Amino acid sequence: MKCICRRLSCVLYAVLSVAVMLIGAETCAPAQAVSNPQAASSPQSSPGAQSASTAPEFEVATIKPSGPFDPSHFGFRIYPTRATFWSYTVNRLVEHAYSVMPSQVVGKGWMDTDQFDIVATYPKGTNYGDVSKMLQALLKDRFKLALRIEKKESETYALVVGKSGAKLLPPPPDPPAVDPDAPLKPDEKFVGNGDHKSRVTKNKDGSSTLNMGARGTMTTRIDMATGSMHSEWSKISMEALAGMLASCTGRGGHKVVDETGLKGNYQAAWDCPMGFSIPKSQSGGEASDTMPSDPAGGGDVLAKSLDALGLKLEKRNAPTDVYVIDHVEKPSDN
Repeated sequence: MKCICRRLSCVLYAVLSVAVMLIGAETCAPAQAVSNPQAASSPQSSPGAQSASTAPEFEVATIKPSGPFDPSHFGFRIYPTRATFWSYTVNRLVEHAYSVMPSQVVGKGWMDTDQFDIVATYPKGTNYGDVSKMLQALLKDRFKLALRIEKKESETYALVVGKSGAKLLPPPPDPPAVDPDAPLKPDEKFVGNGDHKSRVTKNKDGSSTLNMGARGTMTTRIDMATGSMHSEWSKISMEALAGMLASCTGRGGHKVVDETGLKGNYQAAWDCPMGFSIPKSQSGGEASDTMPSDPAGGGDVLAKSLDALGLKLEKRNAPTDVYVIDHVEKPSDN
């Protein structure tokens, strides 16, 4: 049962990635992969934040080794004054800091097993887009990180329209705007802050629905019969869908690019296999619970759900940036 809880937590961590980018929510989320992490843009900081000529840094950061694995104490959360990273390995910190997939980070030994809890406070007026740059600075200062970027021919996927054409429906009308002053029902809670505040409802069937107002809704649930996470979005672009599917393509994930040629937003539902490995040090055994590397394999739940949308994934090989860790040190407890 503990193994199942761990796997479910990891899948939830991945499925919410694009949702967090859309709403800036206070929830678990990995960074979205981009082709050139160094060129990833971020909104301009508001008055009071560090100047553009100064590399942004956290004001204060505490780093401690993680305790035994706890599904409720896992992933990345962002708050008005601080960010937290729970149960993060060095490899995962690098993924988040440079916005890359797990398969793009090469760090061996304790870098991929030992986990840390980080609570980092940022300066007043900091923009959420600066958090990854602050994490880069923290890795260099506290972990003494040194890495190099190499080009490597890697497995990637393209999201394309199937032979029978797309079967996508236009989005329904937006749900009512989220009223931050409305009282919460017993099965509800708020996530995010300010303009990004959203309401999460726990449904009777065990699923959860995130109401993002003008950004639509997202509903997720675990399907134990197929061993997958089912996601339904009322409003999503094909580019965003491709980013979501990256976490469904096997151990470490693989970059997925949108080649559908479809613009705008659509309704979409898909099933993501729960084939995520847990570090050996936390799982108590071999990290072998992974899905097949080819999501287009016969009978795969992901392939079937995409086929219902008139879409499919095609395997490609393409030059990819790989982040090789040359040096890193364990930070002192504080």
